[in-house]
Amino acid sequence: MTPLVSGHVPDRTSTPADRGGEWDELLSSAGEAAADGGVAVDNGLVTESLDEILLAMIASSSTETHGTGLMEELERQFDVQLSPGTVYPRLHELEDDGTLAVHELVQTKQYSVSDRSAAKSRIERAVQQHLAMGMFLQTALDAM
Repeated sequence: MTPLVSGHVPDRTSTPADRGGEWDELLSSAGEAAADGGVAVDNGLVTESLDEILLAMIASSSTETHGTGLMEELERQFDVQLSPGTVYPRLHELEDDGTLAVHELVQTKQYSVSDRSAAKSRIERAVQQHLAMGMFLQTALDAM
């Protein structure tokens, strides 16, 4: 089977400008929709990238970094309702591997990123994988 994107996936050093105007427009509209909470995303996709999504949400917020606040933000951003049984184990794993720190408050726990380098690396890797998948799918659409 011949890869649909052979030669079309930019390397890690390419910039959005290197990808052409069509990709700039696609990325811009996707980014705007995501920032507005206007993207309904399949629960499976959110769950698949949940660690990186949680890290990004915690790193970019100084408030509402407790489990309930994070679940509410997931619903607002992606229109998904994940159970505490899905979200809390991921938060505990990120704490156990040293990427997150937990701050005990009176009735809740707040999370913060303790290893910014590890968090950034994980998020960058997820972005590259999702962009490559999106480019593959767009190329397949263009070929139809």
